[in-house]
Amino acid sequence: MNGTDLKTAFFVAYKTITRGNKSTAVFTVFILSLSFFNLMFVSGFLNGFSDGIMRSMIDNSTAHIIVMPQEEPTVKEFILNQEKVRAQIGTIPGVIGTARHYQLGGSFAYDKEKMGEFKRVSAPVVGVTQSEEKKILTVYKNIVSGEFPDDLKNDEIVLGANLSGGFGTKQTSDLGGAIVGDEVQVTYSNGITRTYTIRGIFKISMGGSVGGTAFISAEEAESILSVYDNASEIMVRMDLGRGTLDEYAEQIGAIAPNLKIEKYTNRLSTVGILVDAFDIIAVIVTVISIIVAAITIFVMIYVNAVNKRRQIGILKAIGIKESIIEVSYVLQSLFYVTLGTMLGLLIVFSLVVPLLQMRPIPMPFGSASLVYTPIEIFINIISLTISGIFAGFIPAKMVARQNILRSIWG
Repeated sequence: MNGTDLKTAFFVAYKTITRGNKSTAVFTVFILSLSFFNLMFVSGFLNGFSDGIMRSMIDNSTAHIIVMPQEEPTVKEFILNQEKVRAQIGTIPGVIGTARHYQLGGSFAYDKEKMGEFKRVSAPVVGVTQSEEKKILTVYKNIVSGEFPDDLKNDEIVLGANLSGGFGTKQTSDLGGAIVGDEVQVTYSNGITRTYTIRGIFKISMGGSVGGTAFISAEEAESILSVYDNASEIMVRMDLGRGTLDEYAEQIGAIAPNLKIEKYTNRLSTVGILVDAFDIIAVIVTVISIIVAAITIFVMIYVNAVNKRRQIGILKAIGIKESIIEVSYVLQSLFYVTLGTMLGLLIVFSLVVPLLQMRPIPMPFGSASLVYTPIEIFINIISLTISGIFAGFIPAKMVARQNILRSIWG
């Protein structure tokens, strides 16, 4: 097709649109805008849900990278000289901060009625220095009763709601409703038993197992384990805008070659499966939305072309090529797709996104949001455009190839 043919196709498309039924054109654009809105909204919402789950895991449980004791050539229980190791990690550009954890296991006993009838539950216990911890993990932001102070005393403990019971949690095994100010007994795996006063209770729904964890001070953990300046793990938070997760892991590995380096993605387990499931759902919804939009364009172009068979026959009779007629209808479909896409984008970013910011939808991990990347928006637009081209070309081809006399006389 030469330049003259293309100009003719543009002219035919222009005249067909301007002389066509305006209400039908508006309705078509509206339907396409809804299809594109559905494509953007559902995929953006599911992406936001997945992103929220990942953020909750990073913020409340794993940070970005976990440094653990060496496993080769000999297995060690703790990271030795943890303060020195953390100082070295802190020199890496982009590292926001580090925090040490002592991992302990304990059997909890709680006498709710103070009548000597104890309810017993086993749960993980983590020893932390909260003044450092809150720069890496945000468990303290999820307190529903009491507080998680920087100066947590050695005889105080902070419990997850899944462990304490109550606060809307439904667990098969918990303490039955322990509250702030109550005392709990904890017997550790080495046989040591301590009594703690509950200082705070936090509730996290989407943070892995942390919702059923208890926190004590690092000094208390060292007293129980008879160690000093050690760590069961070091949590590292970094600025992923300055480097990738793999790059940071490689740099930390170079600083501490004997230690095991684990990325948060390796700890997702069930949550990772959930995120993958939502990603698959997002793809399915995207494909369905594109198919619906393509069918809409196909029907509109086909009905329009059938209704104008006589005009098409006359155009062919005066020497207009079939290819010109076909391209003119493809241009029409592109016109409608472009307007529908623009209106859909306007609805998403001028109406829905600000509305969700003003009245957010509460979710287990926080407030729901629409998450997009420029490449995802570009792919959605291109996908709808390509489907529009094919959906416009096929019916035009079907009608334009008919015999001239049959087209004119119907």
